Amino acid sequence: MVLALATFHIAVLVAAAALLVAAAVNDARHYRIPNIICAGLLVLFPVFAATAPHPIEWDQHLMVFALVLIAGFVMYIGDLAGAGDIKLMAATSLWAGPHFISVFLIMTAFAGGLVALTMALITYTRNFSGKQAVALGKVPIPYGIAIAIGGLSILYLLSQPILFPG
Repeated sequence: MVLALATFHIAVLVAAAALLVAAAVNDARHYRIPNIICAGLLVLFPVFAATAPHPIEWDQHLMVFALVLIAGFVMYIGDLAGAGDIKLMAATSLWAGPHFISVFLIMTAFAGGLVALTMALITYTRNFSGKQAVALGKVPIPYGIAIAIGGLSILYLLSQPILFPG
């Protein structure tokens, strides 16, 4: 029974990882993150918590989710981030909770810098070759890729107690 529950728990983590990868791919291809992906992450979290081998502090995870959603809303109002990015970040922060939110934010910021640098280099190369002239300040950045990388790092950390019990 315990093995079946642990296997199901890992399957939930894999499903969440698949949703994050889908968000990254969709953002890279269309600069859009579908709401169904964010909703899927939100729906999977209670299943993750119910099958976890250790108790999950729901109230703390919900508090982190609410704080990230509020901060994201402020960023959206200030035209600093897209709505899809904010929803994905908030849904993923629910998984991170208070214990892994700093890791999630740092990994996301680092990956975001790499994505922005990559997009700037691609744009510079296109501008230099004369194919397309776009100002570097106007380059859209698929930040969903960075959020997914931060989220995947959290899912990896969440899987450790099950994969490698101590």
